[in-house]
Amino acid sequence: MNAVGLYPPLFYTTMSVFVGPDVTTSVITMRIFNSTLIVGILSTVFFVLPTRLRPALVISILATSVPLGLFVFASTNPSSWAMLAAAIIWVSLYGATQTTGRRQVALGSLAVLGAVLGAGSRADSSIYAVFAVVLAAVLGVRRGHARSLLVPGIAAAVIVAVCAGFYLSSGQSASLAAGLPTDNPPLTGGQQLANLFGVPVLWYGAFGASGLGWLDTVPPAAVTNLAFAVFAATIFIGIHRLTARRALAVAAAFGALWLVPFVLLAQSRAVVGTEVQSRYLLPLIIILVGVASLTPQASAAWQGPRSLVAGTALAVAMSLALHANIRRYTVGADSNAIDPGAGAEWWWVTGPSPMGIWIIGTVCFAGIFALLYVVLRNGVVEPGIDSEELTR
Repeated sequence: MNAVGLYPPLFYTTMSVFVGPDVTTSVITMRIFNSTLIVGILSTVFFVLPTRLRPALVISILATSVPLGLFVFASTNPSSWAMLAAAIIWVSLYGATQTTGRRQVALGSLAVLGAVLGAGSRADSSIYAVFAVVLAAVLGVRRGHARSLLVPGIAAAVIVAVCAGFYLSSGQSASLAAGLPTDNPPLTGGQQLANLFGVPVLWYGAFGASGLGWLDTVPPAAVTNLAFAVFAATIFIGIHRLTARRALAVAAAFGALWLVPFVLLAQSRAVVGTEVQSRYLLPLIIILVGVASLTPQASAAWQGPRSLVAGTALAVAMSLALHANIRRYTVGADSNAIDPGAGAEWWWVTGPSPMGIWIIGTVCFAGIFALLYVVLRNGVVEPGIDSEELTR
């Protein structure tokens, strides 16, 4: 299904390989493939990056994953690849400006791969990918290093070309240029002003306020409060002692996160809460957190109580969101039983129960933060020294 060419073709072409006569089997296969692909690429980028850049990648993923991130990453929705692209393009390309040799080539190639996946899934991801190239240039391009910038320069050129090709071939490009199709009358000045100052509502939606699925599965308010608190904390912790380049990159990312939805709402003649969904903005949220966390003191900053508190908050929020989502698809939205499988109207005859899935998911996600706490406490991840900081 590609809505008659509305989306770029790559995502749906890839997923169509797993389409078979049984709908359930087809969907499960797609989700397993997508999850494996995303975890594999994120892991590869992590190990190829210089050690001092790895925290920014990890923080950008974890601090934006609850609940919409986790919901979309494993889904059959093209937004999953758009989010993956947002996480890896800027950091891979920036990492390529900081290295040489085979690692530089590998990072440039990973940035291009991210652009292909993102631009091949959603038209707006092409724009975000080009924006990621600009951020990488702001952070990494320096005078007198022309020879070392050859590989990242070629990668950046390929990314722009790929994105242009996918963007122009997608039916979504018209909506991005002229707004989403609506029959609404033009917005009044008051509505425009309300939109300008109401944009943060869309940010909250990525942390559970707008609901999951068809926006009909709204997790408990604690999910949004806890997840958004961690998101805000990562920004404030990350911007401590900003360099001029990082300050410019953070300002650009924050400005994009505010202005992109405002302009799209204006073009679509829509007000905040209609037409424009939070998942459209999640790639920009990921980029903002990553750029803000690009500090040589990132590992040291999250040692001790900070990682413990943030990890606990996200683990609790994820558990509550997972519970609400399981209940939505076993019974409906009108039940608050502790056991998400109580009175289930649909579930498999064999395999883990809804309660088992909830417990397994909660324990595994909490285990990520337990592992990170131990790693940071033991100093396995050493904070590096940014080249600009060293020069200063």
